[in-house]
Amino acid sequence: MSSPPPASKRPTATRLFARILIILSLTALLGGWLFYAIRYQHLHDTLITWFQGRQMDETVWNDEQDRSSAFWLPDYRVVSWHRIPEIDNNLSGLSFVGERQELLAVLNRPPTLVALDLAGHFKAAYPLEGISDTEGVSYLGHGQVALSDEKHGQVVIARLPEQPGPIDLTHAPRFAVGPGEKSNSGIEGLSYDRAQDRLYAVKEHSPKALYRIDGLCRDVLNCSPDGLQIHDLSNWLAPTGFARDFSAVQFDPARGHLLLLSEQSQALLELDENGQPLSARHLGHQPGDPNIPQAEGLTLGQDGMIYMVSEPNLFYRLAPIADTKENSDHAGTYQ
Repeated sequence: MSSPPPASKRPTATRLFARILIILSLTALLGGWLFYAIRYQHLHDTLITWFQGRQMDETVWNDEQDRSSAFWLPDYRVVSWHRIPEIDNNLSGLSFVGERQELLAVLNRPPTLVALDLAGHFKAAYPLEGISDTEGVSYLGHGQVALSDEKHGQVVIARLPEQPGPIDLTHAPRFAVGPGEKSNSGIEGLSYDRAQDRLYAVKEHSPKALYRIDGLCRDVLNCSPDGLQIHDLSNWLAPTGFARDFSAVQFDPARGHLLLLSEQSQALLELDENGQPLSARHLGHQPGDPNIPQAEGLTLGQDGMIYMVSEPNLFYRLAPIADTKENSDHAGTYQ
């Protein structure tokens, strides 16, 4: 008659199974934390910037002597944010339309122009035909809109119809800005200085670049690429080496300054009218900041409000500290 197996073997197997369960649980928790940290907190970009020694130079940015003449981004706080349920994905550029007191945004897949009210609520959609990769948008006035085709490094001029509906851009005026790109790193953002008839365009990366296009709307009712001049202002970006990319540019008509948005480095930057660095603000680092997973679009309202959008379908408003208050649109973190 065979003897029963030693009693000690059964608890050993049980302990082994328990250890495996603990290891699997810890692995799942670590994987979930890494996903959250990379997707919403840009941990990988922070580490890359740190390893490359490309941190923001505190002696150059946010000098208190510049506060009175600057937009001064450190004073801005997120006052409201929410998802736009009518948009599923790929929300990108943003532009303020003073004539209509609304915002225009673009989706890059499928190419679509979207109208939002100033609270970030959906109003209308304009499907775009004859353009393949819309990333930036800027309102030019009198119903005309500049759109960036990132893949081909082009700017296309569209005209808004009286009623929402498709816009055929097959034969729309267009012009190249910088070399055409096939690596999804071409013209990413646009912003128009209406008083001086200057359109600013920013290239995302590889390398980063900044351009100013003069004379696009000599005839304000019929903007045209005929006779325009393109100036390369990329030397202005020298102090911004810590920013790994640029997803948007915005002209500040009150001061003549430029705001630049970096999606990968989660930063907002301000340059003066000569390209000198003034103020900067990291996103997600201020009290009450929500997660901004992929900041793609930026614009200014007439009251100094900053409007921002992020993929997939997120909308944010930022105001100076003095104007910051609790807002019923707060939606917490994004899962």
